[in-house]
Amino acid sequence: MEKITHFSASTLDVLKKDNRRKFYVYCLVDPRNGIPFYIGKGTGNRVFHHEQLALKNSLEKIDDELFSGEIINNLKFDNIMEIKNSGNEIIKYIISFGLTDSESFAAENALINYSNLVQKNNLTNLVGGHGSFGYLVESIEERFGYQRMDESDINTNDLILAVKIRNGFDLIKDENLDYAIGERDDNNLKSRTLGEWIIGADKIEQIKYIIGINTGADNAVISAYEVSYKESESKPSKGGRTRYSFKALSNNEETLKKLGLYKKSLPNLTFGSGASTVYVRNFNKVKSIDSVNL
Repeated sequence: MEKITHFSASTLDVLKKDNRRKFYVYCLVDPRNGIPFYIGKGTGNRVFHHEQLALKNSLEKIDDELFSGEIINNLKFDNIMEIKNSGNEIIKYIISFGLTDSESFAAENALINYSNLVQKNNLTNLVGGHGSFGYLVESIEERFGYQRMDESDINTNDLILAVKIRNGFDLIKDENLDYAIGERDDNNLKSRTLGEWIIGADKIEQIKYIIGINTGADNAVISAYEVSYKESESKPSKGGRTRYSFKALSNNEETLKKLGLYKKSLPNLTFGSGASTVYVRNFNKVKSIDSVNL
């Protein structure tokens, strides 16, 4: 089969189904052992450009929109030149084409994970995919699994405000920022946990902890902070009720462990109809829960 350095116009037209589904996923294979050493995504003739760039004597960027902002990858280039200097030609595969940008990112990530985890290949990719990492099934359960427990086993008799955070696993875990009331960052787990919440006047001064519950995952407890009424802000809400936002007085993971809630879920905890919060308190290990309806 004759070696080529670019695709013909007709092939490019097939690879690019339309302006949206123009991406493909490819790999570069070392012919000496048949093992992939690079997996990528691209459009047009990108699959050929790595070799073309490596063959240039200088490590300057190719003047091509496909490589705009490309970070020079010496490990990949060294591997390419080693293959070329041995008298061999790099094998190039188009693994899947006619993909959207997001589909190609997902496919690239899956292939990189498979290659690294299962095939034990030493890929020369600078970035290990654009998505989640791969895990052994035991490892993924250890990392993301939550053990069930009852509210009566929480290690405190102080009043806890449990708040509903349905998409908690997807939120940013940065705890370095504090947000004033009315400036809640819906993408930050700490900010979502701390407020703003409608709280009864008879409860606000009693609340010692606030915990975030991922109700879409068996009520996994994903956050916990020690709080104080003295370190809270308030503003009026519709119907004359008051919304409160708290300042965290502790670290999330430390508080989860202190309460015995680290990697735990509370499947029996129920929120009232239309409620986004619920009070939890133990009296000598006897459960007492009052729902707060919005």
